[in-house]
Amino acid sequence: MGFSLPVLAQTVTGKVTSGGEPIPGVSVTVKGTNNGTITDPEGKYSLSVPNAKTTLVVSFIGFATQNIEVNGRSVIDIELVEDSKQLNEVVVTALGIKRESKSIGYSAQKIASKELVQAAPPDIASGLMGKSAGLNISVPNGVQGGSQRIVIRGNNSILGTNQPLIVIDGIQVQNDPVGGTQGKSSDVTSPKDWGSFLNFINTDEVEDITVLKGANAAALYGARGANGVIMITSKKGGKREDFGLDYNFSSLTTTAYRFMDMQNEYGYGGASALWSATQPFPTTADGQLRYPGNYPWDAQDVNNNYRSGGAIPGGYSSWDIFSWYGPASSWGHKLDGTELIWWDGVKRKWEAQPDNRKAYFQTGNTNTHNLSFSGGGEYGTLRVGLTRLDNKAIIPNSNYDQTNVNLGSSLNISKKVKAEITGSYTNYNRLNTPESANDNGWANFMIHGMSRDYIPLELDSYKNADGSKNIFDQSSPFKYYPYNNNAFKDMFWKFYENNQYLTRNQLLGSIRLSADVTPWLNLAGRASINNATTSIESKNTPIDVAGIQGQYGMENIANQDVNFEAFTTLHKDGLFGSKFNGSLLVGNSALRSRSHGVNTWNAGNFDVPFKYYLNNNLDKTKITTGETRYDLNLNSLFGIADLSYNNYLFLQLTGRNDWSSTLPIATSSYFFPSGSLSFVFTEAIDAFKNQNFLSYGKLKVSLAESANGASPYQTQYTYNTSTITNTINGTAATSFGGLPVRSLQTTLPPAGLLQPQRNKSFEIGTELGFLAGKLSMELTYYQTRATSQILSSSLATSSGATAVTFNTGELANKGFEFIVRATPINTGSFRWDLALNGAHNQNKVISLAEGIDRYPLADLWGTNGALMYVKAGENYGTIYGYDYTYLNGQKVVQKVIDKTTDKVVGTQYVTTADPVAIGNTTPKLTGGLSNTLRYKNFSLYLLTDFKLGGDIYSADYGASMGHGLSPSTLLERNGGGLPYTYPDGSTANHGVILEGVFADGTKNTDVVHYMYKYAGQYMGWSNVKMPRSNLVFENSWAKLREVNLTYSVPSAIVKRTKVLQGLDISFVGRNLFYLFTTLPDRMNPEAVNGIGNAQGFQWSQYPGTRDLGFSLKARL
Repeated sequence: MGFSLPVLAQTVTGKVTSGGEPIPGVSVTVKGTNNGTITDPEGKYSLSVPNAKTTLVVSFIGFATQNIEVNGRSVIDIELVEDSKQLNEVVVTALGIKRESKSIGYSAQKIASKELVQAAPPDIASGLMGKSAGLNISVPNGVQGGSQRIVIRGNNSILGTNQPLIVIDGIQVQNDPVGGTQGKSSDVTSPKDWGSFLNFINTDEVEDITVLKGANAAALYGARGANGVIMITSKKGGKREDFGLDYNFSSLTTTAYRFMDMQNEYGYGGASALWSATQPFPTTADGQLRYPGNYPWDAQDVNNNYRSGGAIPGGYSSWDIFSWYGPASSWGHKLDGTELIWWDGVKRKWEAQPDNRKAYFQTGNTNTHNLSFSGGGEYGTLRVGLTRLDNKAIIPNSNYDQTNVNLGSSLNISKKVKAEITGSYTNYNRLNTPESANDNGWANFMIHGMSRDYIPLELDSYKNADGSKNIFDQSSPFKYYPYNNNAFKDMFWKFYENNQYLTRNQLLGSIRLSADVTPWLNLAGRASINNATTSIESKNTPIDVAGIQGQYGMENIANQDVNFEAFTTLHKDGLFGSKFNGSLLVGNSALRSRSHGVNTWNAGNFDVPFKYYLNNNLDKTKITTGETRYDLNLNSLFGIADLSYNNYLFLQLTGRNDWSSTLPIATSSYFFPSGSLSFVFTEAIDAFKNQNFLSYGKLKVSLAESANGASPYQTQYTYNTSTITNTINGTAATSFGGLPVRSLQTTLPPAGLLQPQRNKSFEIGTELGFLAGKLSMELTYYQTRATSQILSSSLATSSGATAVTFNTGELANKGFEFIVRATPINTGSFRWDLALNGAHNQNKVISLAEGIDRYPLADLWGTNGALMYVKAGENYGTIYGYDYTYLNGQKVVQKVIDKTTDKVVGTQYVTTADPVAIGNTTPKLTGGLSNTLRYKNFSLYLLTDFKLGGDIYSADYGASMGHGLSPSTLLERNGGGLPYTYPDGSTANHGVILEGVFADGTKNTDVVHYMYKYAGQYMGWSNVKMPRSNLVFENSWAKLREVNLTYSVPSAIVKRTKVLQGLDISFVGRNLFYLFTTLPDRMNPEAVNGIGNAQGFQWSQYPGTRDLGFSLKARL
């Protein structure tokens, strides 16, 4: 008789190390099941296994996955071996398909959650900065919560968007700005930014992000993926031995620290500086010295009025020679402490105010709480997360809060049917967003309105005791306000009394069902939705006591994207009994996108005092309404064929056909293929096998085509409900022949059929690993061509329209990317990892339409400032403006002659007749360097990112020099110039000679006043021709972007609490300081305006900010 004992479950414990160092967070699971655990901060694990013959699967990023048989052991210590290239790392590629990294023939870079959230970024884009080669992210001038510009491998479109597609668990969205008609995030001159889509995605709920670079990687997303794709995978839970609760908290304070350098020796004044070496102060009626008077609109005597602008020697006005500089002009009397009667009637000292630019800024703060539950078992996994973020901005009366609820799950409905369900709800509320460069903005005031003696008296006096607006030039005892230019007198009232409230409710959801019908056939389907409603309420407090002179507005925007996808996958290993494996996927998708906005504005006066509603106005002509729509449908068929040989040679072919509703029927269908090849030669060639020096080698190559679709309503005549523009007796006609009139859109559809923009790309590269994974690198070269650009050209107004749409033009990109990873030190207790990435891209305009020499992108005040064109044969991003003219290599000058005599009163530089190329914004190299150092329970992470080359046009620098604000303008004023005689006979060493020659070649020897050197050739805005090339600078910099110092509390201490299973305490810093910058006067290198295609204009810059704080991560 025979019998057998039952197989009993047992517990296996052990420690996981590498080089003797414990490794926390290592996954240890029972093979073929969801039963598993992760190692604690000391590298220890404990796992219940079903029997003595169980196999454990041990995996961790950066190390080779191991399969270890238990064989009856109760204690198993495991030594991890570094993977030379993480051969088994899974990368999420197009359509959410997971592939081994070694099988991919194009560039796809993965960023894990830990890398993303190291330094508590305010949004996903900020967390990605400096971490992916070729991924360029810029946050325009402003405060936290603003939009981001994200570009992968340069610009493909002249007028269209160049931002990549965002895909979150299969949900396809664009990183479009919010704010409707109340937002101007792409505006160069006066941007106003409410944020964009990525602001509303919670970083704590992200599992990983994969950057699909260019058309090669993103071909399966069709027209929407032509600029690359950022794939975001959310957390979906996992098996946990503990309660499955995680709590993360971070608190960061934000301070403005990098202010532009200013001189603090001379105060308010301008035109009067040219009349006398000793500028007397004006006086009151009773003979007391008073603040130097009006700006600049009256014709009173210079000596008494002491105007900033006005008459200057030679019979000219200051604006004839120096343009319309602002009340920031500080060419006045030395700040020597003299007591004066200020414009508000109070006596104060005439002295420098070195901190006046800081007066409006405060310490900001961002607190983020994240609580999540995660669990798993045979049924699958589930994660539920709740996040609350509260932000107080660095400027008063501006803040936002955000609440996120996230659900992620992976369910095993049966052995063959699985489901992935994700959902996210976001509620976002914001009070005001700064209009940095607006005439009523503080940043504009800092450079154009604030003299070096300025005291912010208005902060406490902008409102009268009765609640009405204090109109400074009326309440002043002298009936003037020195800063009354471009509505600066309204600035403080607007800061606090003209308020806007943005509310956004956003729902993202997707469900994917997958069925393994047979071992070789899988059927799947996915439905996703992105639904968002945004409202902006505007309340302008009445400026009068009666509460009548107020304004009110409301805008509502509804966006909805619904996408359905179906997939059929055939897979077969060992085709024909050989070493070939193959799979074929075919699918289709249907996208329906709808956007509808309605806005109404009540311009006052109110009928019912102090009541804010749209109909509160007896004069209904002061109530205006607008409406916008943006609808499109996109249907697609696609296929993927994969073929591999012996697990080292991988071929992928794809094809996709789109049908777009935004194109004419004849051209609405367009097809684009792609192909990629990956060859792991170290596994194929015997000479490379089992080598220690070259432990991994892969070659990759890919070709692809893609397309950019058109925006809606460009192919047909559409009508507007507004009336025609011709007027009868000053009133627009509303009807003709008893019928209401309508107008056509101002841009006409093309005469022919509009085509989609076409993109072709080529990529080749290699991935190499050395010394068993201690060193690895990835090198990639790429080329792209984008043809059939969708442009428009101006028409004569007599045509009844302003422009016509057409296809033309070609853009090209070529460049290289590199990634280097290394572990220089790895001892028993200390480990140092570093990663360096970099990218170079050249973006060139190959051609435009015949007869079109150049095409405008944007401008900063037109020829009064600088412009950006695209021009055939030149690089994208070229800046145009007036430049110096030269004769035999020397600058040409001309005399300024007194209108009543032949006396020379000044000299000016002669500029080019038309704007010419004066710079280009494209950088030579961008990238980032991260260092991670671990010692026992401590870890230190440092990220430095950099930008080398590329120009910036700084109107701020021009205003600083032209207004006499820059320290560079002190030399002559402090007696370092040449002897100069003023019209009143006083003398001082205030003279200069502008270097150069006259048109006849004669050398200039005329000594003129120092203002001709500065105000005469520098100014941010100028109606007088001035050289703009002197405002263009190379903008290279390197910045310590992120710092994280973490202490993981030992497990033995944590478990004594009986509640906690793990606790990490971190010090966090963001945007700490620049290691170097090439800009003068401490200008902010990253303060550029807008997120549009014209990058590199700087005006009304905000100061640089830094964040310092701490974070806690607790496991329960």
